[in-house]
Amino acid sequence: MAEAYWSSVFTSSADELWSVVRRFNGLPEWHPAIRSSEVVEGESEFAPGAVRVLTGTDGSTFQERLVALDDARRALTYEIIDSPLPVRGYRSTMQVWPVADSGGAFLTWSATFDAADGHTPDEAVAAIAEAAYAPAIAALHKTLR
Repeated sequence: MAEAYWSSVFTSSADELWSVVRRFNGLPEWHPAIRSSEVVEGESEFAPGAVRVLTGTDGSTFQERLVALDDARRALTYEIIDSPLPVRGYRSTMQVWPVADSGGAFLTWSATFDAADGHTPDEAVAAIAEAAYAPAIAALHKTLR
């Protein structure tokens, strides 16, 4: 099993950052590679079991399911149902913690998965951490300014 991880410290408070990250259907507002998101199953974007269909700026589509949304822990967990990424069995968690000495926030985005057939674990990790997480978190900093 492969693992991808990215993290960053924000000047925004944990509550401010969490208010953006917790929106399962809100990815197009800050992820530069996502053009649109539509919840196609479930009660709402905040209810576990909700399924979203993301459309990338390149026209690719992703189908993902919200597994858990924990406001007390500021954690959102989701899984990929179908995507063009070179992964299978993908499960990811974004979590926000307050930074005590600055009043800012610390965000982690991590996932476990297997590399899809024809791909190495290193290729899969690079596709997730370097190509997806890093630019998304950089854009999230700009969104919160």
